Amino acid sequence: MIRREEFDFEQEILNDSHIAVPFQVTKKADGTLDLLVYSFAEKTAEEFERRFAADPFSEAAKAYLAEKLTPVMEEFEFDADTAMERVHLEYRCSAPDTAKILPDCELIDTLDGEEWDDLPLDEFDLDPKNPLDRMAVIRRDGKIVCFAGLNDISEEDGHLEVTVECEVDFRKQGFGVSCIAKITEYLLGLGEEVKYVCADDNFASAKTAESAGYGLYAACMPFVCYKFAEDEDEEFDEEDPE
Repeated sequence: MIRREEFDFEQEILNDSHIAVPFQVTKKADGTLDLLVYSFAEKTAEEFERRFAADPFSEAAKAYLAEKLTPVMEEFEFDADTAMERVHLEYRCSAPDTAKILPDCELIDTLDGEEWDDLPLDEFDLDPKNPLDRMAVIRRDGKIVCFAGLNDISEEDGHLEVTVECEVDFRKQGFGVSCIAKITEYLLGLGEEVKYVCADDNFASAKTAESAGYGLYAACMPFVCYKFAEDEDEEFDEEDPE
């Protein structure tokens, strides 16, 4: 299926943003192919779907997109040299494996005075009045060593994206799985829908999601372009497009 991005949004991005995604390839676990494209890429999408539906992340598929889209994006003064460096896996969950939740895994609604890896966690700024602002944490010696919480709310499908972090010395002990299962159970209890996203080569992260009860929903490859810097010494911070 080919879907065209809203034209007003497309124009806003091309004119005012330093990052653009004119073509995004998503292949769902059931084999369905979804292409979200800018208006000028519709013909490219039709040919892509015809030629690469069976293997949309192949080197041939990437080469085709680079050939067709790079010159167009350069006209808009965007660099497409690293446009297809990442393929993301999206996992979804309707019933977490609550048996994996450790007894000392707790849900918190404030981070006042908490630290993470010797850094303050106040930047997350949990709001006790907002039911979505919660974290599942595990502490050792009174300090948080693993946490899972809300990373983002997808503008496209409304799903809440769950993220997890665990200190190196406490990995491979089930802490990450426990925290993901805990926060997922909580969010589903609020009637929300959740997902978990990781790079396709991050095998540990994918295994953690699967162990917590998530199932693979789709693989996604965005064609990410960055605005050329006006000054050679100027650098833009890269942002995640998902």
